[in-house]
Amino acid sequence: MKRPNIFDRAGGILILMMTDPSISIVAFYGCIAASALVTGISKAGFGGGVGILAMPLTALVMPAEHMLGVMLPVLIVADLLSNLHYLKEYEWRLLRGLLPGAVVGIGLGALVFIAFQQMDPHRMERALSGLIGVICLLFVGVQAYGLTGRKVFTPATHPGSSLAVGLTSGVVSTLSHSAGPIATLYLLQEKLEKRRMVGTLLLFFLVVNAVKAPFYVSLGVINASTLKDTVLFLPLLPVGTLFGAWMNRRLNPLWFTIIMYTATAATAGHLVYKALAAS
Repeated sequence: MKRPNIFDRAGGILILMMTDPSISIVAFYGCIAASALVTGISKAGFGGGVGILAMPLTALVMPAEHMLGVMLPVLIVADLLSNLHYLKEYEWRLLRGLLPGAVVGIGLGALVFIAFQQMDPHRMERALSGLIGVICLLFVGVQAYGLTGRKVFTPATHPGSSLAVGLTSGVVSTLSHSAGPIATLYLLQEKLEKRRMVGTLLLFFLVVNAVKAPFYVSLGVINASTLKDTVLFLPLLPVGTLFGAWMNRRLNPLWFTIIMYTATAATAGHLVYKALAAS
């Protein structure tokens, strides 16, 4: 049985103020608003890869496990809204390999999550926050390397490669909601038309996030308390998705990508620092 969690018995913001007085109400709602907008913009505009900023940003103001439960319904709603802008813009040739691998990866990720939940609650929080921070920093490093003009290694196009990328994405997504860059890097080498690539990413992660949901519910990661906090994100998601779809047609994504990854590196680095300082 899942260990008890004080966030399971009350709204996140009230308990957060009691357990971590260094976080103000303004910071809490500010991070939530920014995360909701970034999620909507990145999903509808760029397929979600740069949206990893939302994960460490939200984890700054709530425990990592609670953040994962809060964000999954947010991501599913964002995927649904964003897919409306890219109907039929899907590359099934690639999805046929990515999706089965992702389902297996989600199962493996759930097993790792169960192992985390056997830890002391404080130790688990440090481990999960640190893991999310490290994953985000790793992906930012890879993307920064690619932005310098150097070639980033990606598996050659092959059904086995699609399965492997899908599996890796499933594991990482289950543990941190941060697998967007993995799938994005793999699809970039296909040189798909921009809208088709974004549509393929959106459908892929809609399926991935939907499959994760029953695992999260059974593990207690999604519960009544996380759903209360999820509602706080929803009003700004349509704004973000509309703005993202507009940006996809009009904006060179380079500067947006640089800004998002710089902010992600700063917030993820802070998560790792907090995890190490508390150990």
